[in-house]
Amino acid sequence: MEFKFCYLRKRCVILISVLGLLLTGCNYRDSKDPANKKFSATVAGYGGDVTVEVTATENGKIGSLKVDAPNETPDIGGTAAPRVAKTIVANQSLSIDTISGATITCNAVLNAAEIALRQAGLDTEALKKK
Repeated sequence: MEFKFCYLRKRCVILISVLGLLLTGCNYRDSKDPANKKFSATVAGYGGDVTVEVTATENGKIGSLKVDAPNETPDIGGTAAPRVAKTIVANQSLSIDTISGATITCNAVLNAAEIALRQAGLDTEALKKK
């Protein structure tokens, strides 16, 4: 009886191990797809840190770009930061004009976006030339 129990326990351990490896393999493959991941970078702005979070599409485009600039002057940098993010996505470019009066915040968004997009595997040099 003890031999049969030991044999079944070994088979269960092997089965669980194999299933664990299969599930890990599937998860690993999905996590390598940049379209399923968010990449972020933080750069110093005028009033504090500016954080950008980006996603890339399957065909190497900028999918989304969210910016968090809580310490920037609300009516200046706080207004400019999301506008710059929207313009980057709309133009699919890092070569955009900054907003007068909020140059430091705009540059922080651009620099953080470049770092995050590079992490996502996009060609940031090509995005600067568009």
